[in-house]
Amino acid sequence: MSRLMFSALLLTSCAAEVPPRADAGDPRVMPVGAVAELDGSFSEGEGLSYAWSVKPADGATLVEPESPFATLIAEAPGLYTVTLEVYDESGRCDVAETWARVDPPSNANKVSDWGIDTFASATTGAGSPGGLMAQDPCDKCRDAASGTSSQWVAYCDTLPTKTTAQKQLQAICYSQQHKDSSERKNWCGWHFCD
Repeated sequence: MSRLMFSALLLTSCAAEVPPRADAGDPRVMPVGAVAELDGSFSEGEGLSYAWSVKPADGATLVEPESPFATLIAEAPGLYTVTLEVYDESGRCDVAETWARVDPPSNANKVSDWGIDTFASATTGAGSPGGLMAQDPCDKCRDAASGTSSQWVAYCDTLPTKTTAQKQLQAICYSQQHKDSSERKNWCGWHFCD
């Protein structure tokens, strides 16, 4: 019995020695002028303090950078590294990074970033006898959003990856797989719907 109590004390003692773990959240793509809520609440540790930063500092502003839910305001196009440092009560820290791509308003990653061949073939889309797309990108994305995580990943696999921007968009698509269908549909609306 005393051996069991000693083991329990060791586990409790070891658990207190676990350093914090920072989680800066998912990457994002947004147009100039957009406001994004950053979420560091999935960071782990006791009595955490938060410190958000963004680089380059010109072109983006952080509001409440000492909160787990800071706000990023996109003021100029560019690729920004968003860093979260967390500190626990003992002064131990951890750092996590994510990124935000800010597009000019005229290039907000809508359908224009996709080639017509992505959604067209001899039987569907622009190449079909009717000449109209059987399913537009917005509907295609929202249908996938209503499915399972596996169906969502299968949809993400169909996205084009010819350019760096398309590869980044596909990576963000994959990051949505554990979100619920309404969050995925919102993501579809942001990227493919008017």
